[in-house]
Amino acid sequence: MTLRTLLLCFLSLAMLIMGIRMTAQKQKRFFLGWAWIAVGIALAVAVFKPELFQGETPASLTFRMRMALGFLSFLVLMITLEAVRRFAMEERYALLWVSTGIILVVFAVYPDAVGWLAKLTGMQYVSAITMVVFAFLLLVAFHFSLALSELRADQKRVCQFAASLELRVAELEKKAKG
Repeated sequence: MTLRTLLLCFLSLAMLIMGIRMTAQKQKRFFLGWAWIAVGIALAVAVFKPELFQGETPASLTFRMRMALGFLSFLVLMITLEAVRRFAMEERYALLWVSTGIILVVFAVYPDAVGWLAKLTGMQYVSAITMVVFAFLLLVAFHFSLALSELRADQKRVCQFAASLELRVAELEKKAKG
């Protein structure tokens, strides 16, 4: 083993231990602990199976893309759950991001899902991916439009209530003076 390999082994072990400690103690950073565990495992795989991450063969490129997609989906799920846990995000908005993470997991674990979608719709592979991305962005835009409309209605109600309170205060001041 080279010095580089030993250092990377030590680093991945330290990340795993730190992540296990954080999750076992159930600190405020519970999901961050799971993220450390995932990064530690990924680093350990990279140290002991470097051939998976090297080379320019289609199989290694596909594997790297699947790994990146899996990591991205894990990250989306953990950040969303942490935001919900800290009450920084409401559940109805978190539902969109949890479903995004789950869809990313499906495409990472089952790479043939896009191929199946392409066959189902009669499109080419790239067109099917573009369709999925476009549909997702359309759903996000629709979701945010609904949220914005609701905020606008709330703003209108608050302004009307503030105006009625202003009128009542003015009437009370007028009575107090007169």
